[in-house]
Amino acid sequence: MPGGMCTYSCSGDPCPSNAVCADMRAFGSGMLCAPKCTAPADCRSGYTCCAGFGACVPAANCPPQQRPASTDLGKACGAGCTGAGETCVGDPNPEFPGGACTAACNPTDQTTCPANGKCVSTSTGSFCFPSCNGSGNCSAPLTACVDGACRSPTGSSACSLPPTGPPNVVLGQPLTAPQPTTACDPAHAAQVGTPVFQATTLGVHAVGDVVRFTVPAGTGSMSILSQGANVPVSTVTNGSNVLPNSVVPTQVTTPSKSMIFDDIPTPVADGSNDPIFYAGISPFTGMMTFPNTSLSLQQSAVAGGVQPGTWSFTVNDFALECTSPRVPNCSPKSPPPTDQYDIRVLLKPGLPPSTGTVDVAFYFLGGYLIAGMPATAATAKNDPAFNRMLQTLQTLYQNAGLCLGTVTLYDVPGWAQSKWGNAFVNADDDTACGDLSQIFTLSAPGNQINFFLVHGFKASSGQNLMVVGVDGTIPGPSGLGGSVSSGASVNGSDLRVGLGCSANIDIINCGADEVAYIVAHEGGHFMGLYHTTEQTGDAFDPISDTPTCKCTDCAPSSQRASCASNNPSGTPTLVRTESCLSPPSCGGGDNLMFWLLSSNSTGALSPHQGQVIRSNLVVR
Repeated sequence: MPGGMCTYSCSGDPCPSNAVCADMRAFGSGMLCAPKCTAPADCRSGYTCCAGFGACVPAANCPPQQRPASTDLGKACGAGCTGAGETCVGDPNPEFPGGACTAACNPTDQTTCPANGKCVSTSTGSFCFPSCNGSGNCSAPLTACVDGACRSPTGSSACSLPPTGPPNVVLGQPLTAPQPTTACDPAHAAQVGTPVFQATTLGVHAVGDVVRFTVPAGTGSMSILSQGANVPVSTVTNGSNVLPNSVVPTQVTTPSKSMIFDDIPTPVADGSNDPIFYAGISPFTGMMTFPNTSLSLQQSAVAGGVQPGTWSFTVNDFALECTSPRVPNCSPKSPPPTDQYDIRVLLKPGLPPSTGTVDVAFYFLGGYLIAGMPATAATAKNDPAFNRMLQTLQTLYQNAGLCLGTVTLYDVPGWAQSKWGNAFVNADDDTACGDLSQIFTLSAPGNQINFFLVHGFKASSGQNLMVVGVDGTIPGPSGLGGSVSSGASVNGSDLRVGLGCSANIDIINCGADEVAYIVAHEGGHFMGLYHTTEQTGDAFDPISDTPTCKCTDCAPSSQRASCASNNPSGTPTLVRTESCLSPPSCGGGDNLMFWLLSSNSTGALSPHQGQVIRSNLVVR
C-alpha cells in the first residue's frame, strides 16, 4: 500500500457506503475496504481506479481486463507460466497442489481472467482457473470440474446457503474400544491428521521448554495442540480452589519478537482487544487457536493471514505456573513438575471464506428413547424427531455461514452403554479422569465435532439451574479423536418431546429444536466461541461485535448489590436473558452463545463469531 492506507477488514464485516471490499489476498495482502471510485482523479498518487473493483487500489494490484486465452492456465509450473500476468502458485496453497499457473483476478469481473478461464473466490484468494463443462476436460493438477472451473480435489469445498436438501446421514462402524483395565486412562488418543492440515510435529517436551515453529505466508489460522505424554500432576490448589492441571501454551511470541500471550496475569473482563484469549479448563489435552479475538481477526484479515516467520512459545501447565512467585497462593510449589506433552502445530491456509462446511458425529449413550427403547444409530437415522433436530441445527448454523456436511451416527460399546446409559453424568468433575473426559475418549478418529447424547447431568450449579450441555474444552482439539477433550455432551432426553413441532423453530415446545439449540451452542464452544456474557455478568467473550450484559448495569436494580464485583464472597446475582435484550449496553441474551437457554434465545451470531468458527480447523 504506497504511503499506507487507513482501512479495516471486510472478511466478515461490511464496508462503509463510500467503500467496497477488495480481495487483495492473491497479491499477498488481505480483504480490505478500499475507497470507491469512477475515474483516475478519484484516487491519490500510487493508486489507480481499478475498473474491475470500482475502487482505488495499488496500480500493481489491478488485474487487467479482456485477457486473451492462455495455453498455460492451470498447467503444472514446470515449463514456466508465459501468459500475461500469470504466475506459479503452489504448496502450501491447497488450491494448487504441486504448483500451477494462475493469475489474480476479480470475481465480479470475469474479463480479468483469460478467455478460457473463470475467476473463483477461494479460501486463499481470487484466482483464475481453466473453464470446464465436465471432468473430462480437466487435467492435472486441477482435475475436478466444479461449477464450471477446473479445481483441485483438495481445494475449497462448495457450500450453498440455504442448503438445497437434508444433511447426508451415514452409519459409522460400531465402536469397539475395550473397557479400560484401569480406573482412568487419559493417554488414550488417536493420531491427529487429515489431508487438509499442514502439521508441524515438535515432539515430546517438558513444561518449561521453549519450542519454535515456522508459519508460511498465507496462513489463515494456527492451532497449538498439546497432548499429554506423561502428566503425573492431576490437580493444583489455588487459594481454596482445586483445579484440574490444565495445559496452556504461554509466552507466545511472534516472528517480530512481540509476546502476545502470557497465561499468568489475570485476564481482562473483555479480551476483544487482546491478541489471544484463552480461558478454558483443558487437563491433559488442549488446543490454542489464533486468531480468536476481534483484534487478531482484524489484523490477520488486513494482512492476508497470520504473521509469517518463526514463532515460539513455552510448554506450560498449571503445575508449572504454581511454582512461579507470580502465583503466590498456589500449591504445590515443589518439586518442579516433570509433566511432558506431545506438541504439534496445525496450520490452516487462507482467510476464512464467507461459508464453510462442518462434519459432525452423534454417539448414543441413553436418555433419547424411540418406542420406549434407547435409540441406536440405525433407529435414529430414520426417526422424524432426530431428523428434525438435524434440520434445525443446519438452520442455526447458517447464521455463521456454516453448512452441515456428513453426519455420522455411532453406537458406543456395550460396556460404555451399561456404565453411562442410564446415569446422570457428573458435570462438576472436569479432570482427565472424570465421567465426561472418559466418555470423550470414545470418539472416533476424524475431523468432525463429536456430540454425545446422554441421559442428563448432575451438577451443583444451584439457583434453580439445570446443566444441559458440557464441552470438552474451548476450542476442542479439531482433528483429534479419542482424547479427553474430543467432543461435547448434550442432554438428549427431550429430543422426542412435542413431536407435533410447527414449521418454525420453537425451542420451548419442540424438544427436537431444544436439543438442536444445545448441540449448536456446544459446537460453538468446540469451534472456539466463549459465552457472550458469563453468568455472573463480569466477564465477556473476546469479540467486540457481540453485545455485553454487565451485572452492575443490567441486572434488576434491587439485585445489583449482590453482583459478583460488588459482593465477591456471597451468592452472586446471575444475569438472566430478560435483562440482556437491550443492546448495545445490555444485550446478547438472544445470542447462540449466551450462557442461559430461554424462550428469548434466537441463535443469533455476529460476523466476528462467524469468522472465529470458519477459522477453526474443523471447518472446510
